[in-house]
Amino acid sequence: MKSLGVDQFLNKKFKLLGIKGKWAETLGSLPKNFVGIVYGNSGNGKTEFLIQLAKYLCKFGKVAWVSYEQGHGYDLQRAVDRNDMQDVAGKFIIVDPIARRNPKKTLFEELMSQIGKRNSPQFFIIDSYDYVRFTQEEYQQLKEAFGHKKGIIFISHEHGGKPKRAVAQHIEYDGGFSLQVKKMIAYPIKNRFGGFEPYVIWEERARQLNKAFFEERQ
Repeated sequence: MKSLGVDQFLNKKFKLLGIKGKWAETLGSLPKNFVGIVYGNSGNGKTEFLIQLAKYLCKFGKVAWVSYEQGHGYDLQRAVDRNDMQDVAGKFIIVDPIARRNPKKTLFEELMSQIGKRNSPQFFIIDSYDYVRFTQEEYQQLKEAFGHKKGIIFISHEHGGKPKRAVAQHIEYDGGFSLQVKKMIAYPIKNRFGGFEPYVIWEERARQLNKAFFEERQ
């Protein structure tokens, strides 16, 4: 245990990313180290949103997209191309954790090794929890090891308006932020860092699917 007096605690310094513009409206004063979760039903824009977020995070450090769900697949390639990720070549990497994997290690053990490598990226996007299915104990181990060093975002499928699986729901409760993606709009559900403004992922399509949302903002 470690105790701090009020003055000591108020003088404690935190490393913030300095996020600006529409990203600040959605994510708030995001620190350099965090755990968050983004969830939604298939086809609603999760991948598109997170590729856009990954591109923005490249301003602050390298980003690794750990692609359990799609690997180095065509759909992910199209999303990378649509969002001009060539602009951040050298700062954004796509990891296929299934290819050439060590059969003597679990997926969790391999991820821990990947994140723990010297000079590993500052940010990791785990796509998706539903394919890797860590236990709650493993999630806590990952958070304790890297939650104060890295920015880690889990992607999750949705069921009944919540992350689909119990551990993903625990990540939503435990993490710094959660966003629900619906019809090409990302809605902050919880944010300890202050951002609560919805983020429009693809405006043309979002306007077709969410007429009432845009009418209210006129």
